[in-house]
Amino acid sequence: MAETCTVVVIGGTSGIGRAIAERFAQEGANVVVAGRDRARGAEAADICGAGGAADARFIETDVANPDSVEALGHSVEAAFGAPHVAVNCAGILQSGKRVLDQQLDEDERMWRVNYRGTLLGCQVFGRLMSAAGRGAILNVGSLASFAPLSLPAYAPGKHAVLALTQMLAAELGPMGVRVNAVAPGYTLSDGLKDKIAKGERNPEAIKATTALRRFVQPRDVAEAALFLCSERAASITGVTLPVDAGWLVQAPYAHYLQGNPIRPVSATA
Repeated sequence: MAETCTVVVIGGTSGIGRAIAERFAQEGANVVVAGRDRARGAEAADICGAGGAADARFIETDVANPDSVEALGHSVEAAFGAPHVAVNCAGILQSGKRVLDQQLDEDERMWRVNYRGTLLGCQVFGRLMSAAGRGAILNVGSLASFAPLSLPAYAPGKHAVLALTQMLAAELGPMGVRVNAVAPGYTLSDGLKDKIAKGERNPEAIKATTALRRFVQPRDVAEAALFLCSERAASITGVTLPVDAGWLVQAPYAHYLQGNPIRPVSATA
């Protein structure tokens, strides 16, 4: 009988992380949802259980606390052994501002959660997977992993997640562990829906910045996560995959056209 896949989703209580947890549940995996919010975590675990997970549970975890992440690793190992997949999705967002206006306390908090939290998850579960001789780690980056967005605490941290993913892929590859990342674009999560409802975001303007003229859905990111962590991606490691509806290609293409417009082709006789 094939071994049941065990998946840990840190930051799986809402948004993209929850969509990833639910998608793995549909595959019949053991799913561990980790996060700070007990109520949302319990709800997410219940939905994963109802959605097909062989086993679904919530473990309260604070990625800003190294002891908490270590405790998560011990709990998962005691229950299931070394997990097959670990997803680092916990993070906090930032509103746009200038570098010269960046407050240091916000900067420190962003790095502690977004980068160091990802690093801790990679360390704890990378050690377990290396000892087992197999596994896949998936980090969640951002468009800010590639572009200099006006987010002076968030963007450098997401750049660092990309570099961390590449370094770990080289370090852990010889132990049979693959490390990849996804870089979501404008994702229509509850947070963005709320901002649109309040008039704080213009949905049509956002869609116009993408080649596909659409939002990314949380399930779109979940499908990419499932692929990168599956045997179908057995030869893929060190990759950060944009899931952005073409934002990264639309922006430079559109700006180039402003200064160098394409001229209509003259009709020929």
